[in-house]
Amino acid sequence: MEAEGVGETLPEALPEGWIVLLILGLLLVGVVLLWLWRARRRLERGLQRVDAAWMVLEKAVGARLEALEAMVVALEQVGYVPEARGRLRAAVEALRAARGPRALAEADGAVEEVLLALYRGLPRERVEEIRAVQNRLALADEERDRARTAYNDLALSWALLVRRFPYRTLARRRGLVPREPFLLVGEEADYVRRHFGHL
Repeated sequence: MEAEGVGETLPEALPEGWIVLLILGLLLVGVVLLWLWRARRRLERGLQRVDAAWMVLEKAVGARLEALEAMVVALEQVGYVPEARGRLRAAVEALRAARGPRALAEADGAVEEVLLALYRGLPRERVEEIRAVQNRLALADEERDRARTAYNDLALSWALLVRRFPYRTLARRRGLVPREPFLLVGEEADYVRRHFGHL
């Protein structure tokens, strides 16, 4: 009786060319996986930066709200523009209650309209308290504008990134959506034309 395995042939080794192709294939798969991982990280980090800029913008809007409330109090103390004070208080409350870029921008626009009317009603020679709150509000407006510009730039960059392959597919699979820009009333059409008109 012959021993088992006697006469069986050993499997032939893969030809050298196949080994090279196998190694190249594994390298290619590794490169593609690394590329997709880096794309996903770029997408997620970009969105984290947008959200962090939004928090800075919310803080700047909060500082502006405090400056507006200080203006209302100062106007009440000196008795200036009684008809506009109530409108300003209501506009400030609407701004405080607003959530999200669009609602905040609309409420902010309403505050600006009231402020324009209020400034027209102020006397040319103003008491120091009113000048101080106006300066505080001007500084808060500058901070808000800087934060708004930074947020809008990051939101736009991310929105443009997510329009490209493979970011579009990765974002869709992960449920990531572009953040809405914080555009003041009247800026929407110009923003879209300047940033998306060439696409």
